[in-house]
Amino acid sequence: MVKKKEKKNPIFEKVGLVFRSPVRADILRQLSESPQRPTEIADNIGIQKQNVNYHLNALKRGGIVKTHTEELLETEIPKGKGTRINGIGGGGKLKVSYGVELTKNGKNIVNQFIDPLYEEEKDKNEKKEDE
Repeated sequence: MVKKKEKKNPIFEKVGLVFRSPVRADILRQLSESPQRPTEIADNIGIQKQNVNYHLNALKRGGIVKTHTEELLETEIPKGKGTRINGIGGGGKLKVSYGVELTKNGKNIVNQFIDPLYEEEKDKNEKKEDE
């Protein structure tokens, strides 16, 4: 009799991908607030941009983050490197891609795993300060 392979729950594989490095958890925490460019993430968590790009690429392959896209008026387009105009959308707005944002899976991971960990750490630090 042939044994069936157990299917792994994909969310747990994605969680494993995130927790391979504490930097990835920090990146997701940053992205939970708003979409950001890699340079902003690097500045906010205090690491080199190349290191952020390495981790973002792994998170993109895992379906946890994606390129942020939206429709903007020409005057609203963010200045700087990394902004791509992809065409014209409805109402004469431009379709623009820049920075990265969380996917639905990424948001679930942040809400279920990362935010509670940061809350526990915050509570521990507050108790130490009170003593």
